[in-house]
Amino acid sequence: MKKLSIGKLRPAKPGIDPHEAYITAMWLMFLRAPGRNTLPGEPVDLGEIGHVKEKDWERVTPYSPAEPLK
Repeated sequence: MKKLSIGKLRPAKPGIDPHEAYITAMWLMFLRAPGRNTLPGEPVDLGEIGHVKEKDWERVTPYSPAEPLK
């Protein structure tokens, strides 16, 4: 299977780095959502259909694996 690069999908304008164009596109997608203020640590939906899944997991320490809530 041939590996696709960012520039192969749709070339950026001449003189523009395709990686910079991709980062800019992702930043613009991030800016359009969420449309409300969020709390620190609150899950954020970046425009997918549906709703934000409630947090149903926890960690004992920041470096431990996530475990389901009981």
